[in-house]
Amino acid sequence: MIRNLRWIFFFFVLLSLTPFGASAASLDDYYLSRFNSRSDSSTEQKALVIAAPEDELKERCRTPLHHELKRDWTKLSTGTQKILAKELAKPVLSGQEAAPFISAAGHFAIHYTASGNDAPPPADANGNHVPDWVETVASVFEFVYSSETGTLGYTPAPTLSGKPYDVYLQNLAGLSEYGYTEWDAPVTPGSNSYTSFIVVDNDFTNPLYAPYTGIKGLQIAASHEYHHAIQYGYNNHFQIWYAEATATWIEDEVYDSINQVYTYLSAYLRNSTSSLDAPVSVRTGGGYGRWIFNRHLAERYGSGVVKTVWERLRTLPSPNGADIPMLPIIDDVLKSNGSSLASDFLSFTKKLYVRNWTSHTDEIANIGAVFPDAYYSSYPVTATTLPSPSVTLFHNAFDYFTFTYTPSTAAPQDLVLTLGMNNGTTAVAFKKDTSGIIIEYPLNPVAGTITIPGFGSSGTAEVALLIANTGTSDGQTTNFTAGASALPLPSNGGSGSTGSSESSGSSGGSGGGCFIATAAYGSYLHPKVLILREFRDRYLLTNAPGRIMVTLYYRLSPPLAEVIARHDVLRAGCRIILAPIIIAVEYRLLTIILFLIVFSVLTGLFLTPRLKSSYCQPR
Repeated sequence: MIRNLRWIFFFFVLLSLTPFGASAASLDDYYLSRFNSRSDSSTEQKALVIAAPEDELKERCRTPLHHELKRDWTKLSTGTQKILAKELAKPVLSGQEAAPFISAAGHFAIHYTASGNDAPPPADANGNHVPDWVETVASVFEFVYSSETGTLGYTPAPTLSGKPYDVYLQNLAGLSEYGYTEWDAPVTPGSNSYTSFIVVDNDFTNPLYAPYTGIKGLQIAASHEYHHAIQYGYNNHFQIWYAEATATWIEDEVYDSINQVYTYLSAYLRNSTSSLDAPVSVRTGGGYGRWIFNRHLAERYGSGVVKTVWERLRTLPSPNGADIPMLPIIDDVLKSNGSSLASDFLSFTKKLYVRNWTSHTDEIANIGAVFPDAYYSSYPVTATTLPSPSVTLFHNAFDYFTFTYTPSTAAPQDLVLTLGMNNGTTAVAFKKDTSGIIIEYPLNPVAGTITIPGFGSSGTAEVALLIANTGTSDGQTTNFTAGASALPLPSNGGSGSTGSSESSGSSGGSGGGCFIATAAYGSYLHPKVLILREFRDRYLLTNAPGRIMVTLYYRLSPPLAEVIARHDVLRAGCRIILAPIIIAVEYRLLTIILFLIVFSVLTGLFLTPRLKSSYCQPR
């Protein structure tokens, strides 16, 4: 009994030594750390600087961070607001700022400094006392303006009293970013249409931007950020994931030959089990990698369909000042075109494998192949097969599985795939022969099977199984067998009733679904909720036991989360309970070190009495 009490005592000692303040860090700590700001001892709020999330170590565009900061501004303490106020204001450039240079067509005012760290290259070939680079910036932005508002038909970004739009040149290489767009003031009182300003790097010469240095980096930033300015003009309450997906897509529409957009696709295709509206992340392809869905829509309905989504947003009010979910708007626009988000998402996921793109055909090779979750070459594939023939998907997410045939391996002549799935989830299979010809085989919805004839023949290269969750519910598990008489294990309820209001209402989650954590911290965007989501996506959903845990969580947690959300005491208690878990995830190295220390101490306490006893035994 005493030994058991010792173990319990040292467990609580370990918890007491762990930095609970860090694990329950507020939005203040998050934004102070993300903007690399520190408050001195005299300020009201003392910042706790924590490491940036792994997927944010290299920024692409800082508009999402500025967008979130403005949205959460009233939730921050007065001290934090004082520190971060400069992040929302127009930048103060180093040295003495020169008079703004007005572009040839008068649409842009380029702000720059002739000295200091922010100064652009000083070369002035025409001797007009304006750096050539500043004139190049003005020219590029005018070309972007004519392309996006003229050729593509978007409404120009608004400015007050028709003044030129402000663009600032600042050294951003130290922040590893190309630029950002900051919304500024309502066009009219009470309007959701906002003016904005843009900040881009002062020269794009830093090796960070390679191979898109110089004018290519400028063209990427200008086309991307100006579209953010257009978006703020429509309605500043957009969800940032689609803002990034659209601004990235439009880069290739304006500057088709640069092709940087393709570098984001691999991250998306490797993380396809996360939702279409996953949080913006270079590492997971959230936002940036989702641009390819816009290309699919543009090929089916013309590029104007994307503009229609933004124009539809302009007419919508914000729910309690929050960002307006974009997936329902996209669904509404597609329904007006005789389709739906569910139908087009399935078509899109098929196209990723079949590769029957109809535009930018000379660039199809740049679109990477899908990444199957598992490969199978031995049959039958059953519930006991490894890797597990199962996948859990969030809303508007998908996955592929590949089956191959080799003459040396016994395989059925006709491959029968039997699936157990939820409403909102569907499947289709493709057989590719050795010449590259692909044939699609649909799901028999009554039998829950897909039959692929002629699988066990030398002409078969592979069979690919696509499983897609085209619905709005999260945590939808599909199990399957291949070439087996046994039915797959039952999935998590046929009704798909585990739908998350987080996903369909305030989406932005990599599938959402962190019900209890969201209730405890008050926001699905809270950094601690994002940490738990990342752990779920990277470590739980990548293996069968983890997927079972996630599925069980989705079944049991929604009612509990509703109760927690309504009581401040329960929310606080839940944060305390979650703290050790978040610490273990966020500070993995620290957790391992502490575990080893405590393990050594406890081992010593456990073995010492026995060693003494053995030494004291008569010989």
